[in-house]
Amino acid sequence: MRAASRREAQTQLPAAIVPFRAAPALREEELVRLWEGQRFPTGALKTRRGDTLQIVYRGRHSPGAGPDFSDAIIADEEGCLLKGDVELHVRASDFRGHGHHHDSRYDNLALHVVFDDDEDEDTELSSGRRVAVVALAPWVARRAEQLRLWLAQPALWEEPCRGVVARLGEVEVRETVARLGRLRFHQKQSRFAVALNRDAAGQVFYEALLRALGYNRNGERFAALARLIPYERLQTALAAGGLVRGEALLLGSAGLLPSQRGLGGPRFAYIRELEKHWIEARGEQSLSLDMGDGGSVRPANHPARRLAGAVRLFYRWKPGLVGSLQELMTVSENDPLRSLIAGWEVPADGFWLTHYDVAAASAAPLGALIGRGRALELLINVVLPFAAAWGQARGLDALSQQALMLFQRLPRSGSYGATRLLESSLFSRGGQWGACCQQGLLYLYHQYCTQGGCGVCPLSRG
Repeated sequence: MRAASRREAQTQLPAAIVPFRAAPALREEELVRLWEGQRFPTGALKTRRGDTLQIVYRGRHSPGAGPDFSDAIIADEEGCLLKGDVELHVRASDFRGHGHHHDSRYDNLALHVVFDDDEDEDTELSSGRRVAVVALAPWVARRAEQLRLWLAQPALWEEPCRGVVARLGEVEVRETVARLGRLRFHQKQSRFAVALNRDAAGQVFYEALLRALGYNRNGERFAALARLIPYERLQTALAAGGLVRGEALLLGSAGLLPSQRGLGGPRFAYIRELEKHWIEARGEQSLSLDMGDGGSVRPANHPARRLAGAVRLFYRWKPGLVGSLQELMTVSENDPLRSLIAGWEVPADGFWLTHYDVAAASAAPLGALIGRGRALELLINVVLPFAAAWGQARGLDALSQQALMLFQRLPRSGSYGATRLLESSLFSRGGQWGACCQQGLLYLYHQYCTQGGCGVCPLSRG
């Protein structure tokens, strides 16, 4: 069958059959490397008639004019030896296309090795003799089909959590994950209990909130800022000069004001006011926060903007965070979770409606200084576990119980990349699951998934 008729036949093959022409093609230089390095597994070298050939000697590589390899020795299935030269091409038709069929230098050919036998006939030399053609594409295509079949087979092993819903049922899986979420909550509560034995409650709460508002990138720097400017000092500034004085104190102590960053004179009245209050505060110390380069820190998450949100949060709950814990967790009968979450959101106002830094405006609206997602993170990781620890320390069991109850009712704050595999394995798409289960997944991830504990975690039984 000639090339044209064979291509027509292939177009009529069922979709499930993969023709060898679909195999990834090799370049001629790659064929040369394969032949020179004898990188052919058993069965790869077959003639059109199905005869398997074995290479006794590959021949000498001849990079100049003439055959690619000279004086090769090849054995057929009967043990007979073919001696002569070897020529390599991507397609069998390249032999004629390059004019070799008129070149006597190729008359000593013993074998024509190609990737695609697009002529379906032995190669004719200038002498009239014909030599066998060996095409690699069918072998590659067979291996590609084998790979497709391997991929279609059930996995020999997979993480036990992938089949746990089928083994235990979704209800039991959720109960197990929720139990781990409560365990993670109590671990945070215990860490706050230790901190309360060391420092004043207001300072512990304030430092934890600032750390959480710093996100992963600046969490430790924000915590250091809380130690540099203790809670009592910030409260004094807020009481004496309101938001602008408190904001000047935190931004100046963090080294974020324009005068500290060599950004020139203030261009806005609000910034001039911040600079004035910072001078009045006589702040001499400042931190060196990582500002980000705009690519790794989203404008809405700029440290200056987050500190502006923190000041407004602390101003809202004056005269003291801890003394207002009951109020901090106030819920309405009509919509308890909405009112709880809203208490920790901070909408943008004034200067921060359009600015993400003290010297940079945004072309697009920036939204809240502390949005719903971050408010949920504060409740889950700081407010509620702290309330549980403080209530326990003060003998206020009802407060501790309320904190745990609210934690178990909160929605999740968002989707974590670290737990995405667990989420897809354990929860049906579109299913409702909250903060408690999300924290349970984080417990599994940190305690088992990242510690070589796959197969021994609580979801591996059954």
